[in-house]
Amino acid sequence: MTPAACYATSPRHTTMIYKGGVPRAGLRDAMQMITSQDAARRGEREPLWTLFRVVLGLSALSWGGLALMAQLEHHYVEREGRLARVEFSDLIALAWLVPGPVGCNVAVQLGHALRGRAGAWVAGMASVLPFFTLMTLFAIFYRTPLVRAAASQTLLNHFSVVLATLITVTWYKQTRTLVRGTLAWIAAVLGCVALFYARSPAVYVVMLGAAFGAGWLVSPIRHARVVVSLERSDWQMLVALCLLLMVFALPLPHRYDLALLWPRLAGAGMTLFGGGFSALPVLKTLFVTPAIGISDNDFTLAFSLSPLSPGPLLNVVPFFGYLVGGWVGALIATLALFVPSGCLVVLAQRHLHQLKTNPRFEHGMRILRAATTAFLAVAVLRIAGHVPFKPVYLMTALFSGLCFAKLKVPVYAVYATVATVCGLWLTFGAPA
Repeated sequence: MTPAACYATSPRHTTMIYKGGVPRAGLRDAMQMITSQDAARRGEREPLWTLFRVVLGLSALSWGGLALMAQLEHHYVEREGRLARVEFSDLIALAWLVPGPVGCNVAVQLGHALRGRAGAWVAGMASVLPFFTLMTLFAIFYRTPLVRAAASQTLLNHFSVVLATLITVTWYKQTRTLVRGTLAWIAAVLGCVALFYARSPAVYVVMLGAAFGAGWLVSPIRHARVVVSLERSDWQMLVALCLLLMVFALPLPHRYDLALLWPRLAGAGMTLFGGGFSALPVLKTLFVTPAIGISDNDFTLAFSLSPLSPGPLLNVVPFFGYLVGGWVGALIATLALFVPSGCLVVLAQRHLHQLKTNPRFEHGMRILRAATTAFLAVAVLRIAGHVPFKPVYLMTALFSGLCFAKLKVPVYAVYATVATVCGLWLTFGAPA
């Protein structure tokens, strides 16, 4: 039995050790030896190449950020014993407190915990590379006449229904978990109203800031203060992120949409709480404009293809980047969205203790998380508004809802089934 297998010191594991031949008198010594070996292993420096290879492989087999977090925990906590379970739980908690993709944020923190700043960059690149490659390939083949001809409006509508159903199930789970109490429900409802009538990206920033501020002000404990000491480089990075946020939030003439697309995308990443589906209205504001040239169909199809690729649902960004500027655009778009949140989560990790122990900060974040559920609700309304109200689409909605909510069928399997049935239907001349 390996030391990692004996990491948990529950009574069941103690019995296993005793039955394995360890005398009762030496049981305590054996447990101490196992604990010291685990502690020594947690103190070892993970080789950068090993870190890159492991995170890359796990990311390539993880559909969604939650799946990536689960696999990282299984490998580095249960199998390798590099981190204690409490330490990994802290990484997950902090990843939810900052904007950006939660799974990638955990990978960046894990790399930082194992190898410092170099490890954070290596783990971050490894977590992004699989879906960056695949989604860029999707965009390349999407531009070919064959794929464009195959992507009929009927198939696109069915994919939109599946996507809306998936978002609905996610919204339901999030509201049950995140929306607790009168103030949280008020924040969620007002967020829906604000997003539905929003005509400017500034609404997203104001809405999220107001939700956090309301939670901060009405916190039951009002005398706790956040005491954080920042270095000069930390302040410089925060100022740069605030400037990017301002570029995104400020209303600018449409002639600047293309010139400032990548800085505005980086600023938009600072508003993306609550998972990848929350990004749908934000990214649509940036990319679906006359100056950028991405149509509603292109945008919806990208989000429909997103679950077919590993990684978080923000993997659509390389797709959009390629449509705008080819390979270079895909690379710049990916860096613009994922690097700022990665830098922010590393900065926050150094001050995790102060952030976690401050009740006013945590109460503000609780209301903020409730407000982010509005992004999902509005996304469903936007998608449903573009799909014709026909019985065949209702059947697709019922089928996908059953698969996601009850049967726990993988997302890619649902898309494949719908595409196959739709293809057979169109081949044999069924009405659209």
